[in-house]
Amino acid sequence: MERIKISKKEQRKFFKTVKIVSNLGWSELGKLCGLSSRTLRDWARCKYTPSHKAIVFLSKKFKISLPVNCKILDQYWYISKYARIGGLARQRAHGLLGDIKSRQKGGLASQKKRRENPEKYRQIGCQIAKQFKPLKKSAVVAEMVGIILGDGGMTNSQLRITLNKKTDKDYAIFVGKLMKKVFAQVPSTGYYRNVVALTLTGVNLIKELEKIGLKRGNKIFNQIGIPEWILKNSNYARACLRGLIDTDGCVYFHFHSVKSRNYANFGLTFTNHSRPLIEGTNKIFIDNNFCPSLVNGRRIYIYNLESIKKYFKIIGSSNPKHVNKFYFYLNLYAK
Repeated sequence: MERIKISKKEQRKFFKTVKIVSNLGWSELGKLCGLSSRTLRDWARCKYTPSHKAIVFLSKKFKISLPVNCKILDQYWYISKYARIGGLARQRAHGLLGDIKSRQKGGLASQKKRRENPEKYRQIGCQIAKQFKPLKKSAVVAEMVGIILGDGGMTNSQLRITLNKKTDKDYAIFVGKLMKKVFAQVPSTGYYRNVVALTLTGVNLIKELEKIGLKRGNKIFNQIGIPEWILKNSNYARACLRGLIDTDGCVYFHFHSVKSRNYANFGLTFTNHSRPLIEGTNKIFIDNNFCPSLVNGRRIYIYNLESIKKYFKIIGSSNPKHVNKFYFYLNLYAK
């Protein structure tokens, strides 16, 4: 409703003239205007600013001139004035607005409400932390742990597995499917120069991974190792070892000559600068009788072909490049 701003003197004069010319009481005049008698009396006493529509109606109805020097106000003309009054009153009662303490208090209250009813805030377009199902200890989860310990990285809100774009092309598909199976979320896939990165985002995901023994941040700095629940179970340990070797391990040919005769041998190695991780990996090798050699406390080698055959039989590999290289050697050199 637009209002009309006139001097108090002119406002009193106008309503007095209306009452005299119409020879009606405030109740009858109110009915004509579609207003209450109290509203008209308040306008006549200059308690409130009258509506422009009502002034024009009364002026035409009783042929009375409009007040002079009047100004039409916008519909919400009063907001800035009374908002300022309200703001100053609030400041007198509760202190300065928007200081660090009050913003912190409001932020904590907002976070609490979002945690209590996340679906409500998701529906109105707010960013809400994704929910991830609790991770149950299993061989599949253990292999995923091995992959993360090998070529994975965890920040405060993100899990990323980084693989070689060419040599691990097929393995990346397997890892993506495994991530979907373990976390019930499809990872995003990004290609950067010579790598492919499989990424899942969510602070709750990182919390779930920490519950099963992993840590966010630099794996070498944190000296992270294989979680105890994996080392204590032979099936979990083998699955974890498979994930580790498939990502951060290497199978390779090495050639040497004896009395002018050339020999081709096959080796398996794992290198890491985290001592707990190397020690845990070496323990799994020893427990499965793979005859590992630990060098400088950070490299593990297996040179014995029978041990490597046993590894591929018991542990196996989900990475086609390792499997293909192993069988290529067997077909070509180990006859």
